[in-house]
Amino acid sequence: MEELVKHFDMSDEYANNSFSQQTIGRMVIQYAVNMATQVFADCRHIRALDIACGPGNLTLEFLHALEENFPTATIDLSGLDYSDGNVKRLVKNSESRIRGITASFYDFPPETKEQHIIISNEGLHWQPPYKTSNLYYLYLDAAERKKYEAFACKNLTTALKNIYGALNPGGIAVLQFGHEGGLRNLWQVVYEIFMEEPFKKYSEKVNFPIYYLPVENIHNALGEAGFPDDTITITSFAQDLTEDTPIRVTNLHRAVSERGYSQVLDPQVLEKFYARMEEKLNEVNMPEFRKNMWRRTLIQLHKK
Repeated sequence: MEELVKHFDMSDEYANNSFSQQTIGRMVIQYAVNMATQVFADCRHIRALDIACGPGNLTLEFLHALEENFPTATIDLSGLDYSDGNVKRLVKNSESRIRGITASFYDFPPETKEQHIIISNEGLHWQPPYKTSNLYYLYLDAAERKKYEAFACKNLTTALKNIYGALNPGGIAVLQFGHEGGLRNLWQVVYEIFMEEPFKKYSEKVNFPIYYLPVENIHNALGEAGFPDDTITITSFAQDLTEDTPIRVTNLHRAVSERGYSQVLDPQVLEKFYARMEEKLNEVNMPEFRKNMWRRTLIQLHKK
């Protein structure tokens, strides 16, 4: 299959329109700090890394939490993201207190090594660019979906191997990303819109590069990456979508999709798409639609 040139990238409005991301991200930070206070109680220098940090709104919160809980330690925190614009915003907003690394979590640069703590929130289910015959893997035929799933499992293992290699012995990681069944109701609405005119002709041109693996596959990938079973704790659970109105749900999807869709859809068509999305969401029972939409996978790791 032909590989696409560009990654999907979050729009500038992602931090303002993803309340769900912020809620679970704060849980990741709390878990990481709780683990760190047990493991690094007397540490005087802590190196930490936030993978897929985006513009860094949660990376800043992570810095403040580390400073509060380790007041006598020197905190050396970096944020890694493949968007140079996001990385520059992180550095600027932190007044250069956080280092920025422009890179993919599929290819860690040398400066990611020797970390005491690694976190990542809502990042590791994103895939490299990859052309498919439909906009989302759920709607591929069986043979093509099997190939895509094998591709995605291999990619996750690569990212987890990078995390394992970046951790110091004794280091910890707290990772959170989606698992099988995540956002299914939302994707059904998106798919139905792409089956309508004037959007139908774009359905084979837009490829949304994400994959929600079964929890068992995630556990297997962690093992392949080097983490023994007794160093892995996976907590999987469902949460309602935090966004609770048609416009908020639409704005969430716009924030994660606009830059990718705009590679294919003309601006006028794209605006019609989001207007149609809000219109369709006004027709659904929103409490039922939002119920258990998120499938969270909160992973705690310890490198021996």
